[in-house]
Amino acid sequence: MNSVDRLLLGTLRLVHRWQFGLKLRWHASAQGRLAYLESTARQKGPTLVILHGLGASKDQWGPAILGMARHHRCVFVDLPGHGQSLYESRAGFGPLALLAELEGLLETVVEGPFVLVGSSLGGCVAGLYAAKYPQRVSHLVLLAPAGLGPAVLGPALQASLQGQGTVFGYRTVEEMKRFWSLVFKEPPQVRGRLAQAMAASGRSRFAAVQRVIEDFRREGLDVLLERLPQIASRTLVIWGRHDQVFLPAALENLLQQLPDARGQVIEDSGHVPYLERGGEVAAAITGFISTFCAGEAGSCSK
Repeated sequence: MNSVDRLLLGTLRLVHRWQFGLKLRWHASAQGRLAYLESTARQKGPTLVILHGLGASKDQWGPAILGMARHHRCVFVDLPGHGQSLYESRAGFGPLALLAELEGLLETVVEGPFVLVGSSLGGCVAGLYAAKYPQRVSHLVLLAPAGLGPAVLGPALQASLQGQGTVFGYRTVEEMKRFWSLVFKEPPQVRGRLAQAMAASGRSRFAAVQRVIEDFRREGLDVLLERLPQIASRTLVIWGRHDQVFLPAALENLLQQLPDARGQVIEDSGHVPYLERGGEVAAAITGFISTFCAGEAGSCSK
């Protein structure tokens, strides 16, 4: 990615951080350095720790979810090997390895029970953390989480894992548009210099994305599924009605395996409902964590 592309995307990130009162922080980890955004406003009530999906970053949640930092203390984390996080580990890039790297950050940055939110790969890591540390997570929000086994994979992802092309990650504008047609119900129309800059960004992280996929397969595509009985926290599962990555039909089975869970389907959205219907997703999360205010110590007054 050249200097012009870096400047363009960097400026967009800085504008959003300023708009929503987010500051860049760093945490020295066992295998590198993890980057995260933290809301500057010290709100009462629960802390939200928010984990993105494969190939994304802490800055790519869209205005509705980033805007939750205006009313809650939010911590948006770059998963190891993503965004600005620096990560070199022989342990690999699978969800269990990512979990091990995140444990120190969460222990340092968040005190007491907190709300853990994760999408796709981040949803898998969030679920693994909640299963391992049930006393730390009061509320868990999973957006179409990975790790539920091969049966929930959409046709394109099934074919990709069988060696029939790559669907996750992109290196060119054309590949980016194909990827967007998979994860969005209605892909955004981005052209010109911005499209080229975004494709260049994808190209710079393409190898890392493929490494995550390969290591995920090695750890097991059902790595979260087998640990669901260990999750004790109240859980909200959100799925886009038209998700082509992980089939929405998986929602009902997932809810049956969690002790205290509810589900919500977001209409007119695909695998990234927080971008396509961000207001609805933010409202669902806000309504869900209001039970924290009603049932936990402390106040959530605004």
